[in-house]
Amino acid sequence: MSKEYKGKITKIEQQIKNKKRYSVYIDDQFAFGISEDLLVRYRLLKGKEIDLTSIGRIIAHEEQNKADNYAIKLLSYRPRTAKELQQKMKEKGYEDSVIENTLSVLKEHNYINDEDFAKSFIKDKMQFRKIGKIRMKQELSQKGVEKNIIHKVMAEHMDSEKELETALALGRKKLETTYKNDDRKAQYRKLGSFLQSKGFAYDMIIKVLNMLLKEQNF
Repeated sequence: MSKEYKGKITKIEQQIKNKKRYSVYIDDQFAFGISEDLLVRYRLLKGKEIDLTSIGRIIAHEEQNKADNYAIKLLSYRPRTAKELQQKMKEKGYEDSVIENTLSVLKEHNYINDEDFAKSFIKDKMQFRKIGKIRMKQELSQKGVEKNIIHKVMAEHMDSEKELETALALGRKKLETTYKNDDRKAQYRKLGSFLQSKGFAYDMIIKVLNMLLKEQNF
C-alpha cells in the first residue's frame, strides 16, 4: 500500500475475552485491537476512512497503553526499582523506546522511586530477614539501585548499633538451638560462617562472637 492509501473501517467488534477491547476491521480485514478508551478518543466508527499514518499512530498509542498497564500491574504486586521494571518489560517484548516512556511517566508520578524503594527494602530486611550491611548493599545493587542512593539510605536507616542488635539476635538464636551442643571452637567457626553468609562484615562478626561466647561462660 502506498502512503496515499486510505482504507475504510468496515467493522468494529467487541472482543469476547475482554469486553473493554475491540477488534477493528479495515476493508473487511482485521487491522488491530484497541481499548475502549482509545476507540472513543480517536472517534473510530464504522464507515470512517483512515490512512496509514493514523493507523500507525493508533497502534503505537495502544502499545504504549499496554506497556503502562503492564508496569502498573507489576507494581500492584510489590514495589520495584526502575531496573526491575525495565527487565520485566523487556522479557515481555516491549521496545526500548516504549519502556523508557513508561518509566518516565511512572517516575514523574512517583510510582517508582528507587530511594523510597531502598528505604522500604532495608526496613523489611532488617525486621524479617535480618541481614547485614554487605548483604544489604549486594541485594540493593542487584535490583538496580544506584550506589549513591544505597550509601545515602543505609547511612540514614541502618546504623552500626541496629546492625549489632540484629547480628546478636541471630547469633544468640543459633547458639541456643543449632550449635548448643558444639564445643567452643565449633561454635566460633560455625557461627562466624553463618553470620558471614548473612552479610555481616568481619569486624562486626568478631565483635558478636566475643560477646555471645562470653555469655555462654566459656
